[in-house]
Amino acid sequence: MTIGELLKEYRISQRKNQKEFINNGKIVSQSYYSKVEKNINSITVDNLLYLLHYNNIPIWEFFSHLNQNDDIKKQEIENFEKTMLAAFYDNNKEKIKSLKPLINESNLSEKNKEEEILQLEALLESMKTPDEKSNTELRNKIKDKIFSIPNFNETKVTLFCNFIQFYDFETDLIIGKKIVSQYINTSNTKMQIAILAIIDNILIGALNYRKENLVNYFIESGEKIKTTPELVFYKSVFYFTKNMIEYRLTNDKDKYIKSKQIIDFLVNVGMDTYGNSLKDILSIDIHS
Repeated sequence: MTIGELLKEYRISQRKNQKEFINNGKIVSQSYYSKVEKNINSITVDNLLYLLHYNNIPIWEFFSHLNQNDDIKKQEIENFEKTMLAAFYDNNKEKIKSLKPLINESNLSEKNKEEEILQLEALLESMKTPDEKSNTELRNKIKDKIFSIPNFNETKVTLFCNFIQFYDFETDLIIGKKIVSQYINTSNTKMQIAILAIIDNILIGALNYRKENLVNYFIESGEKIKTTPELVFYKSVFYFTKNMIEYRLTNDKDKYIKSKQIIDFLVNVGMDTYGNSLKDILSIDIHS
């Protein structure tokens, strides 16, 4: 990997355009820097150090990565996916759309670019409202991709977790139970997050489809996963749905109050978009 290619990797990972990265042309001109990234122009040591300092890139880290192309690409993919999911949970469609040109501009392989774009488009598809027309071809493409991966490995679990709503509820129950039973005892935090997210989505589906009596297995499984700082959000949603299901089955008002308190907690800690979305479930019960 060249210096120009690596600078481009860092720029994109920081979600900056060239003008922002070069301090509005105060380090080098944009036309010159553009050619640096394309390996047409070279950059002086002084300007390189100024550029790294301005963008808070440790010098030792930069040069240690020059010969670690695979690690950089892996980190770049993780950065894209982390930003996508953060925007997804914040219901920020424009943020997700803004990543598409950055992915196309990145130094990822064409295959990696295609996979990231597919996931981006699938996230946007999953955010459609009920009155928007579904892209059946895209949804089927995602479903085929999930089931073309042998076994329920981490990749397959993550894909199913992100796009669980592309399946009907009965299929979610079948696939979800297989995945949860396989990984319920894992100590891997990333997998615990995926498992809880699957459980949360299935419990929300049970509430939406009035199938509360079909999800005991998922409630029992969610209880088994110990709450840690990394899992607080997912366990909060789990207890919200668990209490709402128990409220509907027993008409215990305390369960309803606990669910409302969880929504207040999510809103108060800054997850107001997601917290407010759960209020729709509460309002159904208020007026039913």
